[in-house]
Amino acid sequence: MTCSDVRKALSGLALGDLDAEPAADVHAHLKSCLECRAEDAAIGRTLGALRRAAPVAPSTERRSAAVTAMLRAHGDQAEKLLTRRRPVAWIPLAAAAVFLLVVAAALNLRGGGAAFTVAKITGGAKILDRDAGVWHPVVGGAAISVGDRLVTEPGCRVLLVSGETELLLDVETSVDVVAPRRVTLDAGRMIAVAPPSKVLVVTDMSNAVRVAGRVEFSLRETEGAIGGTFEEQGKDPVVPKTIVVKKKSLVARVQAGEVALDGVRDQLLRASAGQQGTFTFGGKPETAPLKDPLVGTWAEELGEGR
Repeated sequence: MTCSDVRKALSGLALGDLDAEPAADVHAHLKSCLECRAEDAAIGRTLGALRRAAPVAPSTERRSAAVTAMLRAHGDQAEKLLTRRRPVAWIPLAAAAVFLLVVAAALNLRGGGAAFTVAKITGGAKILDRDAGVWHPVVGGAAISVGDRLVTEPGCRVLLVSGETELLLDVETSVDVVAPRRVTLDAGRMIAVAPPSKVLVVTDMSNAVRVAGRVEFSLRETEGAIGGTFEEQGKDPVVPKTIVVKKKSLVARVQAGEVALDGVRDQLLRASAGQQGTFTFGGKPETAPLKDPLVGTWAEELGEGR
């Protein structure tokens, strides 16, 4: 597949609409193409932003068409930026992101079908009904759909399953289901189990980790400075004041199998069993040997797997 073919297919891949054969072709291309891999990670981050928008509950057909259009617009914009490589390329990209979020404010991403089922639960958890804008209690056997946000309360642990894929959420953990096989961890920690044939993607708001095995996820706070220049033809560059910001980044502790750490700026690194993968503030992936045991008694309370 060419880069153009892959970028046209990335939105379908993110939404889980591709059949197995074309999806495999896209994944094969992503392994060898840094720019397309960066675009795939960017689409994941866009979905993560869209899921936070205020819902209005449009029809399924309108919602589906709008989401697809927004992802394609994102891809088209990114492809232009990658081709032109302007010194201030982040400015039009930011404008495109604002456009996507404004449109998303009138849309609801819910309705993509059940992504997981609640197999076990101890204690109380709640799920956000984005159609009504209210929270509901989570019960055993409940379906968790694309667009849902699930939060466990103190003393609660939840096991979500989808075929051979499992997510074990610890107490006070918050996740968003942004696509059939893509979730965002906002707070707390969880264990993700996924077979090599059906890779699961776990993201924060900047980075993505592809799971093929058993991995414990948590978040750590990173700090960095953001700056840049505004350039306009015929005028001197304007250097705005540097801003120091903090953000949360994924920590992936691999017990079995391996993970692929997809950072920003086309950076990719793999971590295998007995290693820990993290990201710097700038999105650079890093690995190191594990120094303390994986999976405490919090996982054993719901059992190892099902």
